[in-house]
Amino acid sequence: MLEIVGLTKRFGGLLAVNSVDFAVEPGEVVSLVGPNGAGKTTVFNLVTGVLWPDAGKVWFNGTDVTGLAAHRRARLGMARTFQNIRLFSHLNALENVMVGLVSQGRAGVLASLACTRAERTERRDLIEHAERLLDWVGVGDNRFRLPGHLPYGDQRKVEIARALGLKPKLLILDEPTAGMVAKEAHGVIDLIAQLRATGVALLLIEHNMNVVMAASDRIVVISSGAKIAEGPPAAIRADPQVIEAYLGTEDDDAEGDAEGEE
Repeated sequence: MLEIVGLTKRFGGLLAVNSVDFAVEPGEVVSLVGPNGAGKTTVFNLVTGVLWPDAGKVWFNGTDVTGLAAHRRARLGMARTFQNIRLFSHLNALENVMVGLVSQGRAGVLASLACTRAERTERRDLIEHAERLLDWVGVGDNRFRLPGHLPYGDQRKVEIARALGLKPKLLILDEPTAGMVAKEAHGVIDLIAQLRATGVALLLIEHNMNVVMAASDRIVVISSGAKIAEGPPAAIRADPQVIEAYLGTEDDDAEGDAEGEE
């Protein structure tokens, strides 16, 4: 479904992403993890067309999309949520999800102004579709509430429902459980499993390693912009290079203690 080959991005003298390769198969959940500043979000921005790579290729469903704008990738079936929630604060949950469905509509500006029968029918269908998506992610009862009046976990679910309005083949989630309590995070794990069961491929950035281990089929680890490990959760958990990247080594601790004494 997704394949990135030799993906590289520089910001001035900083090599943010260094020749990263990995793939996501249909119906697979892949998590991209690494320390803060490792380049994870930059990889997402390159995959989704927010940034352009200096080198490398992005293939989506057999098509080279490296030079395509973000909205064109979305039309092909690539949807994304962001690390910081980006709901429209002046629109209720239902209206926010309807925004994600607009690309599915056919009525133009003139039809909307004239309020034609076709436009009214289409609008009704969009509302019903948005309500079904909100019900499916578990926040249908709050469809008329503004984002600021929703719990943080429900705001995340509204964002996911909006992304699902694009009927994605690949859903890319940037820290979907950030700021959530344990119960809310478990709800997202269940939601990811439901999405996977429908055949949607998922690519995640997630710092909650309990979520990563529970939800992922495969994990890709990057550090300082380069991939250092890839494999199933059990193998990644035991990988010495991954442990060092996350936790440091005894030598690092000793150096830190020495510096503190000085």
